[in-house]
Amino acid sequence: MPSCKSRVGLLGILNFGMPGRTLTRFRLLGVNQMAGTKVVCFTDLDSELRQVVADQAPPGMEVISEPLGISEGEKIELVADADFLIIWPAVLSDEVLRAAKKCKLVQLLSAGYDKMNLTLADELGVPVANNGGANSVAVAEHTMMLILAIYRKLVVNANRVSSGGWRASRDRRPDVFEFEGKTLGLIGIGNIAKKVAKRARAFDAVVQYYDRYASLSAAEEQELGVKAVEFEELLRTSDVVSIHVPLTGETRGMIGKHQLAMMKPSAVIINTSRGGIIDEDALAQALTSGVIAAAGLDVLEKEPPPAGHPLLGLDNAIITPHNAGPTLESIPKRAANAFENIQRVLDGGPPSWTAKFGN
Repeated sequence: MPSCKSRVGLLGILNFGMPGRTLTRFRLLGVNQMAGTKVVCFTDLDSELRQVVADQAPPGMEVISEPLGISEGEKIELVADADFLIIWPAVLSDEVLRAAKKCKLVQLLSAGYDKMNLTLADELGVPVANNGGANSVAVAEHTMMLILAIYRKLVVNANRVSSGGWRASRDRRPDVFEFEGKTLGLIGIGNIAKKVAKRARAFDAVVQYYDRYASLSAAEEQELGVKAVEFEELLRTSDVVSIHVPLTGETRGMIGKHQLAMMKPSAVIINTSRGGIIDEDALAQALTSGVIAAAGLDVLEKEPPPAGHPLLGLDNAIITPHNAGPTLESIPKRAANAFENIQRVLDGGPPSWTAKFGN
């Protein structure tokens, strides 16, 4: 696998930013490209990172990479004879999907597929697959960051010092907390949640989980250091509740006023999954009235949030701009998984990581 650092340059990494974005359209060819399988890739990555994706292509694949913002007509023309589509973010119109008559797989570089028309894809016989956990380390680390930032009041204290202040109290009365010994409740036990569990156990936290569709064996639970509980028990007994399920018809609004009221007044809720799973009006009310203590969110139902959104400006809510997953290191991982899945289909096998829920 080529080094991500070698592609985008050390300076870009040190600056904690991506290279300059370009609107220039061009064709990217995978390594050792030969006439054969055609892969069309639509992403909003800049040119250098689009090349990082294309460089993961095995011999025999032609990779045509275009900015996500090109016209519908241009997309329809490109996909007409495409064997595979790679998309990031997971946004594809019905018209473009219908035009991809040769498509054997829509491969997403994202984890979520809630904006894809899975019903239409199923009707057309085109499977849709996500990134296979390629961003799981990134999101797990972000989840832990939010937990610790809330417990140590990182944003409030950093802002106080930046504005010329110091400690809020002169009597040194602590108003921050340790994560050690706290109970973490994971809603969902997929790739990301397992990595969160592993990191939380390193902090000597107690970890429990609820997953309607998946369960771990006794041996797996013992190895990971977690236990399964019912949903309501998880809400009642967890100090931190962290959400790790996709947004579907069943999970939309699964955390509302009733569920928040079950939680401890000292509880923290974390969402690095998808906006819409939490009722944001109910959450804002719970945070301002003391029903729960704090929230850490990387996702909102509408992104970016409109002016006057009830969660903006609350001292007990940390909101990041849906950037938990797209780290510099995750780009080649996502691409490698994508082309591995494409190769799996070319070899006659079923694709991995396919969407199992309807819209």
